[in-house]
Amino acid sequence: MLRRLLERATRGRRIEQLQTKANALFDASRHAEAVAAYERLLAEGDDLRARVNLGYCLLFSSAPDRAEACFRAALADPQSAPNARVGLGDAAAARGAHAVAVEHYREAIALQPDFAVAHNNLALSLTAQGEFEEAYREAEWRYALPDTRAIFPHPVDLPRWQGEPLTGQRLLVHWEQGFGDIIQHLRFLPPLRERGIRFVFDCPPPLLPLARCVTHADELRTARADRLDVAGFDRAVPLLSLPHLLGIRWPTVPQPPYVSADPVRSEALGTAWRTPGRNLVGVAWRSSSFDASRDIGLDTILGVLASLAMRCVALQVDVTAQERAMLSAHDAVVALDTAPDFGLTAACVAAVDLVLSVDTVIAHLAGAMGRPTWVILNEPAAVRWMVGREDSPWYPTMCLLRRARSGPAEQLVAKLNARLATVRGD
Repeated sequence: MLRRLLERATRGRRIEQLQTKANALFDASRHAEAVAAYERLLAEGDDLRARVNLGYCLLFSSAPDRAEACFRAALADPQSAPNARVGLGDAAAARGAHAVAVEHYREAIALQPDFAVAHNNLALSLTAQGEFEEAYREAEWRYALPDTRAIFPHPVDLPRWQGEPLTGQRLLVHWEQGFGDIIQHLRFLPPLRERGIRFVFDCPPPLLPLARCVTHADELRTARADRLDVAGFDRAVPLLSLPHLLGIRWPTVPQPPYVSADPVRSEALGTAWRTPGRNLVGVAWRSSSFDASRDIGLDTILGVLASLAMRCVALQVDVTAQERAMLSAHDAVVALDTAPDFGLTAACVAAVDLVLSVDTVIAHLAGAMGRPTWVILNEPAAVRWMVGREDSPWYPTMCLLRRARSGPAEQLVAKLNARLATVRGD
């Protein structure tokens, strides 16, 4: 009897240690190691809640079929079922099956109506399907996500504006998320002024030159890193909530160009860079650290441009020494410095004939300026680009060049060659 009790206690401690280790690896995004740890844990006995975490580790480790099997097994546990449903939705979204993902997210919400993650992920897949109005409504659940620091960079100690009249009151509109998201949504600031609402826009410093083009705000300001100064304001609202709270419908979404460059500056750059018989193509080949899989090799692009006698203008910040050598060998222009200066970047975009970019802020800037823009997308692409489209309703001058994430580079090169030949008129 005593022996059995000791064995049970020892096994209990072992399971607790395995749980602690597996969860720590999961939280540290060490997914391959976490898979092994969760599998050792599950070998001690079935734990359906651990299967959800194992499913996510497998999903992040590019093993979607095994991930789905884990999520489906975890549906048997009522406590785990909502998370398992979201996992199935995330697995479907990861392969671009957003219609399937939507159904899983709705099932999760039916099981747990206040499940913020399910609502937020539903908003993403609805966006991919072009169902923008419901997507923006569901996206309001992002306020309730477990960790909002990645979305909202600083606390806002004000009541949140819910779209009600603000007669005699002042509104603080503050930025959120990435530079590309901000540029995409700057278009919604003028409609706020058209409602007679007085507001101040809190803007990241690098984007101030762009915000000055569009805001019609009483004032532009930049916040300290830790907290917004809210003195003198009655309400606050994040930028990406404006289309929902203003009740904007898709046919009335403001269209580009709504951002512009200094024409004198852009003309001077174009004159300095242009050579007879060569189109200028502004290129951004690396995304941010958010998703390095969006990147494309600079050598691939330079080879295509050289074959068509086009001159490359590098619109990339933090160009490496190796990249500089490659650009120099192809008589390319390194247009930007190490720090983003979007006043200069906008002038560069205005000076070139075409912008060719991976999914990064340069693509949004060129689209917002109404410039010819081609965006190279890995599939499945970010949901803002929707499913299967070669155009973007956000940016009418944009063409989307989609490629399979594991597809051969030759397919993309052939597509670029064919499209760039049309620019030259071949």
